[in-house]
Amino acid sequence: MAWVMPAITGVWAVMEVVAFIQFIEEEAIQSAALGAFLAIRQRNTKAAWKAIILLETEIIPHLDRINREIGWASPYSWGCFHDFVVASQLNVEIYKELCFAMPK
Repeated sequence: MAWVMPAITGVWAVMEVVAFIQFIEEEAIQSAALGAFLAIRQRNTKAAWKAIILLETEIIPHLDRINREIGWASPYSWGCFHDFVVASQLNVEIYKELCFAMPK
């Protein structure tokens, strides 16, 4: 039974690493989303579209892929980050609508 605690510690360490990777990706999404939001508030569609494209084509899909491929190793955070991806995808759609609605 001496092997149990080291095994549990190892599993816990893997869970922490996965959750940390997910968290860093979440922060990247929030940073780009804030950039899009601020650009839209300033009516700078060029800057807003840069952030929207980055979110839609790289950062959100990256977190989604991480969550699908290794999220199982951190079951307590998988659902949270799945929901964050879904909400972020909705935000991108809203940001697009706001950009399309801006006068040229």
